[in-house]
Amino acid sequence: MNILFIYTNINAYHSDYYSFGLASIISVTKASGHTARLSIVNSFNDYRMVLREIDEFNPQVIGFTSVSSQFMFVNKLAAKIKEKYKDTIIVCGGTHPTINPDCLLESRDIDGIFIGEAENSFIEFLQKIESGDDFKTTDNFGYVENNKLITNKLKPLVSDIASLPYPDKTTYPYAKVIRKTFYAPFLFLRGCPCNCAYCSNHAIAKKYSLMAFFPRYRNPESSIREIEEAFKLSRIKFIRIVDEIFGIDAKWREEFCNSYKKRIKVKFHCFTRPDIVTPDYIKLLKDSGCHSISIGIESGNEHIRNFIMKRKISDKQIINAFDLAHKYGLKTSAINMIGLPQESEEMVWDTIKLNRRVKPTISGVNIFYPYKGTELGEYCFKNGLVDTEAYSKFSNERRESILLFSKEYRDKLIYYKNRWRAFVYPDNLLFASDRIIRDSFIGNQLRKLKHSILRWSKVSS
Repeated sequence: MNILFIYTNINAYHSDYYSFGLASIISVTKASGHTARLSIVNSFNDYRMVLREIDEFNPQVIGFTSVSSQFMFVNKLAAKIKEKYKDTIIVCGGTHPTINPDCLLESRDIDGIFIGEAENSFIEFLQKIESGDDFKTTDNFGYVENNKLITNKLKPLVSDIASLPYPDKTTYPYAKVIRKTFYAPFLFLRGCPCNCAYCSNHAIAKKYSLMAFFPRYRNPESSIREIEEAFKLSRIKFIRIVDEIFGIDAKWREEFCNSYKKRIKVKFHCFTRPDIVTPDYIKLLKDSGCHSISIGIESGNEHIRNFIMKRKISDKQIINAFDLAHKYGLKTSAINMIGLPQESEEMVWDTIKLNRRVKPTISGVNIFYPYKGTELGEYCFKNGLVDTEAYSKFSNERRESILLFSKEYRDKLIYYKNRWRAFVYPDNLLFASDRIIRDSFIGNQLRKLKHSILRWSKVSS
């Protein structure tokens, strides 16, 4: 069968990013003998492109993936498709329908959703369509009947990630992603043992009746081979490993790092939590070819960080993690969040001050977004903290607040986000200049040039 996958990327937080979940579904689809194509929708103008693609390709099934901020666009495009191609089956998977399956009740044009990890379920779904069986009986599938949401049982999580083919890198334009971002992204870990209140991992775990979304790795040898295969497709100067917490399993970490050092000759970036950082951890990363590491501060205020966000991390652990990384010569990136429930402007300054103390090579910040299905998102909705009208129309994810703060405070949050590095690095003219030139045309052009220089410096240094 012909299967068309559609990835909406309209005003997206991660523009031009690589969707590992979608790439994995494409890969198993092709491995099962079906023909797959991908349309990436970057603007409303691309809707016509999709309709032309459908005319030419004549897919029997169209599959979307969606995060919360993209579902409105998925819905609108599905309506346009269904209006012209009434017999085409339209489904949607991804984080949003997994943790918020009721979203299907909002759509008359999507025939069903996939909940959780869907590689094996999606192939079962295609087999049922081919054989004329009722595809609505597929595991992990959800559909609406008599205005009620029906969800089927979930298949067990894939325990051996290496049993799945590598995420697709040809139908999905992986080489184009590398050219635009200057790095090759890889994901070797599924799940996270932590239960941070703002994250989707604990919400996904609950779907499987688990206390936590326990990590499952692609084994080290398979992971290294995936990198080696990617080198055959594109020139790679830098690698970004986007596992939630790199090397949380010590045995995997040691084996992977030792193999990486011997077989891969480019530097890599990874992500970690402060509470697993030790001298041995950092030394192993540095020796294997790690160039830089992202560490989550999230909030500099311990009440917000540990009571609201449920990070369970102390200031001391954060300071220790950055100090160790710098001691052994790793560049660091600090991850922060502002605009949380119960957070005051003074608490925002706690975050700025902690960033100044740990001196990250680069610091970034996002504005809190209440994802439905997550613990903190549900808390916000149930306690009337969300501007629901703004939520229904909102796509400026993590760049504006949709909590019911005053307009003045919402504007302040945008101000802090846009000038974050000027606050964290007050003595750095490169960042401090943002305060002066941020809103001018020339200033915007200079900022674009500055960020291009910073991205190149990450790769070359």
